[in-house]
Amino acid sequence: MTLEQLEQRVNDLERQLAELRRNVQPLGRMNSVKETFGMFADDPGFDEIVRLGREYRDQANSEDD
Repeated sequence: MTLEQLEQRVNDLERQLAELRRNVQPLGRMNSVKETFGMFADDPGFDEIVRLGREYRDQANSEDD
């Protein structure tokens, strides 16, 4: 990658980051943990996190035996 290409890439990334920052809507303040229930319902990314966590715990527990 040439220096010019790298500079263009950095400029593109900075522009994309600025766009993302303009579009981010911060979450409102949560007053209790109950307000978080269901936040990740039907979220495939969260389901994958849960699956990987379970897989890790199962593996760690089987190594303890």
